[in-house]
Amino acid sequence: NGKSIVIGIVLAVVAVFGWQSWQTSQQVAGEEASEIYFSLLEAVTLNDVKQTSTVMHLAEQLQNDYGSLAYAQYGALLAAKQAVISADLESAEQQLRWAVDNADKSESLHKIALLRLARVIAAQGGEENQSRALALIENVDAGTHKASFEEVKGDLYLSLGREADARNAYQVAADAAQAQPRPILNLKLNDLAVAGEG
Repeated sequence: NGKSIVIGIVLAVVAVFGWQSWQTSQQVAGEEASEIYFSLLEAVTLNDVKQTSTVMHLAEQLQNDYGSLAYAQYGALLAAKQAVISADLESAEQQLRWAVDNADKSESLHKIALLRLARVIAAQGGEENQSRALALIENVDAGTHKASFEEVKGDLYLSLGREADARNAYQVAADAAQAQPRPILNLKLNDLAVAGEG
């Protein structure tokens, strides 16, 4: 009986030390990731194409070494922004796909990455890319991002010649954004209304 008590105490001590060690390693990883992220943020803030290789390198480091942390996902969004500045839409798409695949689907970050991915794909031009972009977001429950999703869907419908669908999407977007005025969205709705009358 005394032997099992000793074993129980030893196991409890090992568990406590194991837990503390894990917590310490997580804290260290978070601090290291935050340093890399802020270096990346600093490079992006310069708004300079010359910083692209630095930004991509830092984003890759975050993804490879700290992929489970939010720093890596936000880093991917920043890297995508830098790629767009550099007119490298393919790299932007890769970064955003990584963010979409690795972000918690219930989190706002996942929705933001998904919407930006659709925009980047659509910006590559051509009906196939417009359709690909639409397929990404058409049936997503966007939650608090509903107005933005519907507006982008409206743009994609319009680019595919589906004016009625575009008008409906813009109207849903306008209804969802009542508390936040969107003058450009109103212009899009008005243009379609005028086109419909003509």
